[in-house]
Amino acid sequence: MTYFLRSGNTFRPSDEAALDLHTKLPAGNFIIKADQFGNLFFEQIDSFEIKGKIYGDCLKNTDRIINTFTSREASTGVMLTGEKGSGKTLLAKNLAASCHKTGIPCIVINSAWHGDNFNKLIQDIEQECMVLFDEFEKVYDRDQQEAILTLLDGVFPSKKLFVLTCNDKYRVDQHMRNRPGRIFYMLDFKGLDQDFILEYCMDNLKNKHYSEGVCKIATLFGEFNFDMLKALCEEMNRYDETPQEAIRMLNAKPEFDEGGKYNIQLFKNNVEIPADKIQQDEFRGNPLGPKGFEVDYYTPSKDREDDDDYNCEQVKSTDLVHLDSVKGMFTFGTGSGIKVILTRVKEKAYNYYDF
Repeated sequence: MTYFLRSGNTFRPSDEAALDLHTKLPAGNFIIKADQFGNLFFEQIDSFEIKGKIYGDCLKNTDRIINTFTSREASTGVMLTGEKGSGKTLLAKNLAASCHKTGIPCIVINSAWHGDNFNKLIQDIEQECMVLFDEFEKVYDRDQQEAILTLLDGVFPSKKLFVLTCNDKYRVDQHMRNRPGRIFYMLDFKGLDQDFILEYCMDNLKNKHYSEGVCKIATLFGEFNFDMLKALCEEMNRYDETPQEAIRMLNAKPEFDEGGKYNIQLFKNNVEIPADKIQQDEFRGNPLGPKGFEVDYYTPSKDREDDDDYNCEQVKSTDLVHLDSVKGMFTFGTGSGIKVILTRVKEKAYNYYDF
């Protein structure tokens, strides 16, 4: 039986002879620290506070993950990927809050702890426990990531819910990707969809007439995140402005956005160029970026039979003639008989177990 010696907010693995022993860690959040001799211990910190209404799939995903963790005999790993403000941190916090309700503690890993002493400390927690690696790929370098693979393998007898948040999943060790035995779920957080944006606007915008305009603004970004939406609505309410006016000074600029993926349709003198004649059948980037974009395509050669001529059309952001925010469709006309339609390809979040 493992005991934990409490001293203030500190919990240390100890023996039965010590005072103030606990056979379990209480529900709450803890971080790991080391004393001057290198001995590791837990220190309790404030619990996560979630204010206001929770939008999107956060509650559904929380219930699914907790139910999976509860029903499985082994430990369960979950990786949440996406840019800041995309919703992954909210899900991680909500998972911790849900665990607290059932008496399960959460260990927050914010330093690159690894090695035998760290593994033993985690496995000394014989109760069910959530272990949250926040911004995993930033805290752990490649070698340190490899060092904790054993911890995620589930070979230890205790049962843990390992949750890793990261901005760039490709900086995570390759032996964690496509390995459900280590990371059972992977959720890739993309930009907000229109239903999410409209629901938030209806709840929070004073002038709800501008809701459709917010959706159009969101279309200009490849991944319009919650931080942008919240700040935009806040600014509109404060100054009673349209979305276009409110975003002017915000730190949310379409030209900084890497954009999304688009299908390309090309018309020349009102005749559509076949899709197989367009060199890139999908465009990735920002259609309204300051440099514009190019469309490469082939047309039958006038000089050589059974051959094609290479063509390149330069399209500028100022050539935009129509924007359909619902379909994510940008229509450009260059004034020289060229029309280009970019239609956003909706990249759905994926994971190892079909939600």
